[in-house]
Amino acid sequence: MDKLRFSGHETFIVRTFWPKKGYDFIKQGGKFSSEDAVVELGVGKNMVLSINFYLKALG
Repeated sequence: MDKLRFSGHETFIVRTFWPKKGYDFIKQGGKFSSEDAVVELGVGKNMVLSINFYLKALG
């Protein structure tokens, strides 16, 4: 069983299009740890971390 986490979303609630945006980003070979992730996703650094968190949380 995976460890439960109650942090990692950087205080952002999940936005409507974040799961799709994150999924498409990964399908195109993007990496959330990349410095270009901010530019490619069109969001701030903390939002990149949050999108990554929610993709993992949503499965």
